[in-house]
This record gives sequence, C-alpha cells and structure tokens, in this order.
Amino acid sequence: MIFTVVILSESVSFYPEVDWTEWKDENRKKMKSEGDHWSMAALSGRDIWDCLDRNKIDPLHLVQWKPADDVIYRVSLPAQWG
Repeated sequence: MIFTVVILSESVSFYPEVDWTEWKDENRKKMKSEGDHWSMAALSGRDIWDCLDRNKIDPLHLVQWKPADDVIYRVSLPAQWG
C-alpha cells in the first residue's frame, strides 16, 4: 500500500534517502502558520506503522498522512499492536 506522508521541511535532512517534495494543499494555505514548511513523500508499507518503520521515519516528525487513494489526511496514528 502507498501512503502520502507529510513532515516539517526542517526534518527532511533526517531522511536523505527519501524523495521529499515541498507540499501545500488548499487547507494548508488557509491555516495560520508559524513559518513552518511541509514536505511530502509517497512511501510504501503494509499499514502506516510498517510504512514508517520501513522508511525509518520518526512518528514524532509526522505532521499528517493518508493512504494515497484517500482524500482526507489523518493527523493521528492508529494504535500499534504487537
């Protein structure tokens, strides 16, 4: 499964092997910002936790995510079992 993962651009340097692109959507453009910039990548995994594990993404760096086919982003992670 492919996931769209969004992190703060300041964290991109932690993941040089990932192809990040500057990211904004219509909702993001309407938000008050403290000067933060976001970057997005499409990454694979069985579920979001596997995706983060496979790509060594720190969950604390995650701003939002969604399965690539979904329309709405999620800002929290599901419970991790096992």
